[in-house]
Amino acid sequence: MEILKSLFRSIVRLVAINIALILFCASAPLLYVIVPFWVILTHKSVADMATIYMLAGPFACGFWMTVICHWHTVRKAQREGRLANWRDTEGGMVRTVGKSFEFMVMGFFGSALTEFAICGAAGNLLHSTTGRLEFFAIAPFAVFAPVWLVLLRRWMRGRKREDFISRAKGDRELRETLHAISIRAKSMRSLNAH
Repeated sequence: MEILKSLFRSIVRLVAINIALILFCASAPLLYVIVPFWVILTHKSVADMATIYMLAGPFACGFWMTVICHWHTVRKAQREGRLANWRDTEGGMVRTVGKSFEFMVMGFFGSALTEFAICGAAGNLLHSTTGRLEFFAIAPFAVFAPVWLVLLRRWMRGRKREDFISRAKGDRELRETLHAISIRAKSMRSLNAH
């Protein structure tokens, strides 16, 4: 009976730790912008907070990289009404979980690398109050740099696609070529299906 109580307490403790970590990681972008300035205004020394800030940053970035990894494909599937089989159309469980893991690892190490670079380049700002304000004003961009880069890349890719579509609407020859390619692709798919 004592073993079951101990096991139950361990499970409850793990669940509580997971909830706390998820809440921290989910609110990290807001915390990383507000908390440093509050600490600078209310405390004389920010060394401990800066250390915790920089050490916890890659974990928060890894969490957000996992969140944004499939965000665009899930939203697209939701708009198209195929959310129920989204994972299957994206390559199955192994591929989607593998991609999420890759994004998480890239986010962790990318954040650690940019934090290292920002500390090396701007670390001397921590010696004055205005320097600390400047450092912590740019630090969230360093912590979440991989997230910003992924979002920027997707935005640029979407703009290129929109530019191509707008050109296709105005160019009759391009529209006809695309239509012919579409018909050819449909006929090839129907031949492959049989």
